[in-house]
Formats: sequence, structure tokens, C-alpha cells
Amino acid sequence: MPDVKNWKIIGRGDERICYLHPNDPARCIKLSRREKAKQTYRELRYFRLLKRRKVPFTFIPEFFGVVKDDEVIGIEQQLVLDDQGLLPPNVAEYLAKPLTQQQVGQFWVGLEALQTYLLAYNVVPCDLVMSNLLVIERTDTTAVILIDGLGVSEFIPLPAYVPWLGRRKIRRKWARFMEKTVKPRFMTTQERQLP
Repeated sequence: MPDVKNWKIIGRGDERICYLHPNDPARCIKLSRREKAKQTYRELRYFRLLKRRKVPFTFIPEFFGVVKDDEVIGIEQQLVLDDQGLLPPNVAEYLAKPLTQQQVGQFWVGLEALQTYLLAYNVVPCDLVMSNLLVIERTDTTAVILIDGLGVSEFIPLPAYVPWLGRRKIRRKWARFMEKTVKPRFMTTQERQLP
């Protein structure tokens, strides 16, 4: 594996550091130390399952493979960028901005499209939080992309393999995310009524 010391860090979490791919600015590599790689191993298994099921990577980053050596293991995946090639804001950052009525409407349509995708392809998020969702504004649409926190955290991952269990889990997590996170933040930040 190449030496990562000179790679540009573009994100950092509790377990992983996200680097810009040194040879491809449209890709990133999320690396964990092997002894602290529970999330990485879970996501690797889950991305491989999604590939086998031929799930389109339209609302989640494309998975390209594993990167590893004796000390670290990581995921190589698409770096989600906006149409200008910039990192888009996450949902918290997006909702902190003053938004027009058109932006508000397109944001809610974008959230609904993400939820529809998750349910249609049984893509189960394990960590549905605002920092894991990026918002990409286009002229007439807004896309909301889930970039992290994928997979099933249960010891026996039945929701990943049994669609009705997966959809039930997705609906439960989505409802909690909307009621406890997005709607209160949106109302506080935007001081508007929901559509």
C-alpha cells in the first residue's frame, strides 16, 4: 500500500480518516487502523453485498475496493462532489444557510428521493445522521447523498438479506432521523413551516 503521510485529509471520524485519492481526485480512501476497524469491516461486507445484488450507486458513493496493509484497512470509493467539483455541504451545514422557498421544496424532494431509493434497494443505513448526508444543488433538483454509515450493525445481519426486515429498519431509522434531527433543526434554522 502507498505511504499515506502525504495524502490530503478531507475528513476525519472516530474510527477513520478520509483521504483524497492521490491519483484520482474523484475518489477517496477511508482508512482505519486494523485494531479499530469495526465500521470499516462492516461497510466492506455491505458494499460487497450491494455489488453482488447489482444495486445502483445513485444515492450512495460507488465502491471500488479494499485498500490494506499489515496496519490499516480501508475502503476506496467515489468522492461525492457537486457539479463544480467541490465538496458539497452536509445536511447540517445546508440547513444553517438561508434558503429560498424553491430550495426548501427541492431539499424535501431530494430527501424523499433518497428514502425511496433506500427502500427500493433495501440499502440499510446503520448511522443516519446529518453529517453523513451531503446536499448537491442543481438548477432544478437537489440530491441528498448518503456517504457514510451504511450496513447492518446486528450480529446476525438479517435486515441486509431479508427485504421486509430491511425496509422496516429503514423506515424506523428514517422516522427517528426526521423527527429528532432534521425537522427540529430545519424549523429552528429556517423559522418556516414544513411543506
